[in-house]
Amino acid sequence: MPEQVFYIRGRFPFERGVSSELVSDARLVLDLQPGQIKALAAELEAFPGFLDKETLKGIVDQYEESEDRRKRLTNLITGTDARLRQADQTVNDLLSGILEWQKSEENQKLQLLSVQEMEELQRRLPLLTRPYQGLRRQGKARRLTEATGFPLEDVEIICDLRPVFDEERKDVEGIIPYTIMKVVGKGSDGFPLSLEVVLTETDVNDLAKKAAAAVEKLKRLRDLLAAKELPP
Repeated sequence: MPEQVFYIRGRFPFERGVSSELVSDARLVLDLQPGQIKALAAELEAFPGFLDKETLKGIVDQYEESEDRRKRLTNLITGTDARLRQADQTVNDLLSGILEWQKSEENQKLQLLSVQEMEELQRRLPLLTRPYQGLRRQGKARRLTEATGFPLEDVEIICDLRPVFDEERKDVEGIIPYTIMKVVGKGSDGFPLSLEVVLTETDVNDLAKKAAAAVEKLKRLRDLLAAKELPP
């Protein structure tokens, strides 16, 4: 008998506890000068558009040379922002959690954060962790997208030929073109959701026209945003 697996659909909230991974990423601010942290925070504060992860990483790249550290610093900024917003916490709540972790048995084993480093972290982390409007706009856009539909992961259009057999299934009486479109989206729980439909040649042509029309509409909408000086 196969093993039974149960899962619950839906987004899981952030845990209020602090992990060693979070502390390890938070320690990155200890390697930056206070002036660098303030400059980075000022640039993020002044950003007028939507701060998605790639855009944020492009800004962070100016302050870190190591690719691994740039990714971790980007994750720290986006992760703490999402954590504080979803858990309705402040940076002081986060620091209290880190302080509690610093005194824990886990830290005594890992020796990840000393008392002196904790004191410096309490001074530096609030310089970087703040409610940036660009992240707020990006989070709102993401929630709006998820509320109106699932993010697309893949689209496949498979064209094939299928034989038509006689009633005795011995002789091929003809061949018909056969088209299948498979759409895969990501559910709110991260699991894929797929749909397969059979298309006629007319359907394929109609789909191509609608896709071309959508490209033109998007171009016009971007031109409208540019004319009104709104962030894309």
